[in-house]
Amino acid sequence: MKSSLSILILCKSLPWRFNGGIQTHVWDLSKTLVSKGQKVTILTGGAWRSGIKTLQKDGVEIVEIPFFPGRHLPLFSYLAEEFSFNVEAKNWVKANCDRFDIIHAQGRSGYLLYSIPSLLPKLVQTVHGLTQRESDSFTSASINHKSHSFFAQRWERKLMASSREVIAVSEDLKSNLGSEKVNVIPNGVSLNLPRSGKVESSSEKFVFVGRLSPIKGLLPLIKAMAHHTERLELDIIGDGPQQDEIKKLIQKLGLADRVKLLGALSNEEVHGLLPNYRALVLPSSYETQGIVLLEANYQGLPVIASDLASIRESVKHGENGLLCNVENPHSFILAMKKLKAKPELAREMGQRGKDRVLREFSWDHIADTTLALYQKIAS
Repeated sequence: MKSSLSILILCKSLPWRFNGGIQTHVWDLSKTLVSKGQKVTILTGGAWRSGIKTLQKDGVEIVEIPFFPGRHLPLFSYLAEEFSFNVEAKNWVKANCDRFDIIHAQGRSGYLLYSIPSLLPKLVQTVHGLTQRESDSFTSASINHKSHSFFAQRWERKLMASSREVIAVSEDLKSNLGSEKVNVIPNGVSLNLPRSGKVESSSEKFVFVGRLSPIKGLLPLIKAMAHHTERLELDIIGDGPQQDEIKKLIQKLGLADRVKLLGALSNEEVHGLLPNYRALVLPSSYETQGIVLLEANYQGLPVIASDLASIRESVKHGENGLLCNVENPHSFILAMKKLKAKPELAREMGQRGKDRVLREFSWDHIADTTLALYQKIAS
């Protein structure tokens, strides 16, 4: 068994370009693996008209490959951009695969690697969510969404069938994948998150952090807030395809003084602000794990979240947060009222959440589990 492996991880973007859950996962996992003596290279996207660039950051080798930006084909921008990156990634990996003991595709980055038979014995795929579930959340999907979903679902299935090992980030997601070779390794939480920052209001405010898409359930929550006379305040951090619709609804319901769109913030800015809120709210209709819930817990915040099977793996009702009926937005309002009225209860839940994160979800623990799977393949 090799004590040090050469590992290639594919991820189309990294946290300093797009602050998403997969991007943060890849970066934190890579840094932790390097700290354990492994050699890690990340293959990621670079500027279209630039050549291939290689740089070092925190001990991780980063290779940026140019790819066609989808914005130049607005009707098919999602499919064009994702396909372009994956074609370039396949070509680069095919030319360099002999350098690596493990090749790890993250999410939809690397889904064309199934077409290279020689690397399949060392190919690992982590599934963070299902394209079909996100696509189904759009009640009037555009041709852009439909074309992307049609092809992405097929490539996802081919990659999963071809990979030596598959990782799912929750037991619930594993059950939906329907494959015996799926290993469950959850996302981890960085224990070096910033813990400073201020908001303009008191700590009675609530916060949402995430992509602004229908699957996150923000529109029903905002409508429910308008039907209650008690003054509940919510800051929304993030951007996405539903941003304009949310903004118009806030104005229409006269909630501009209570519900504020803060836009996309850096990971450091988000975690610097989190300790100033009463609780984090996540009214999603679908999540594969909900890493933001664990990150909030680590900052000492309780969470108010949808009662979904995947979320129940991270949140215990009444212990580190409150679980609500996703089909009844008013249940979220009642939970917000409860924690607003009982700050001591909120603090107790937040502390229990932090203790659980330290026990079960540190990156040190998650990286050890991932490395054991790598060693199994490499041996």
